[in-house]
Amino acid sequence: MKKRVFIVCLLLLALGSAFFLYHFRVETDVRTQQPAEGTVFSHDLFDQVLQEHVDENGRVNYTKLKVNPEKLEAYLDLLAVAKPTEWSYNEQLTFWINAYNAIVIKGVIDHYPTTSVRRVKLFRGFFYRLKFQVAGKTYTPNQIEHGILREEFPDPRVHFAIVCASFSCPPIGNRAFSAETIEERLETLTFNFISNPEQVRIDRAKRRLYLSKIFKWYDNDFKEGYEGVADFLADYLPPEDAEFLESEEVEFQYLNYDWTLNDQKP
Repeated sequence: MKKRVFIVCLLLLALGSAFFLYHFRVETDVRTQQPAEGTVFSHDLFDQVLQEHVDENGRVNYTKLKVNPEKLEAYLDLLAVAKPTEWSYNEQLTFWINAYNAIVIKGVIDHYPTTSVRRVKLFRGFFYRLKFQVAGKTYTPNQIEHGILREEFPDPRVHFAIVCASFSCPPIGNRAFSAETIEERLETLTFNFISNPEQVRIDRAKRRLYLSKIFKWYDNDFKEGYEGVADFLADYLPPEDAEFLESEEVEFQYLNYDWTLNDQKP
């Protein structure tokens, strides 16, 4: 009897150890394929990936992409050895936004099928314990977002361009970002997000502003050139709503965040 209990304990310990190792170990996507000599960096491959696998609602066909990842893999090879520090401000900003979105998609298909990035590695591990080679170093999505985009490109509109592969995050477009149109894209994405009543809406009777938790998590970012979230929103809301926010004491209430995977599969 004691021997049986001992064996059961060993099995449970082994299972627990395997669970711990899977969820808490750092996984690094190692790039071994070097681009051909003389290859000029371009976002064209990522643009093709998005056009072929993202629908008009920002849903991604991860099933199809997992079976045919060649273009995404080739783009990741380019990201791994790129030298963005030699480029203009807009080119660098474009690079890091596209890089973030590409590695998030890569992280999903590496662990697909799944119903949420939160199921890939527990305790926010998807963003903290998956590493990818970008610009000669290894980064987690979290390090790119907080250590590069928020630090080196302090523009709150970036939050509506990077996508966490979930229903409540901004929808990923079916075109890659380009340096030539980055300003226009950021303005459009910000306007579209704030115009969506599932992300931002006003209840005048209750003097309450319902809004995405993005505005809570990154509250300080919306003070960059503004007096706060309400002042930032006023630039993108209809005039009557902007005036209401500026003239009334309004309570903020943050909406639940849906981490369901932005998958085309029902």
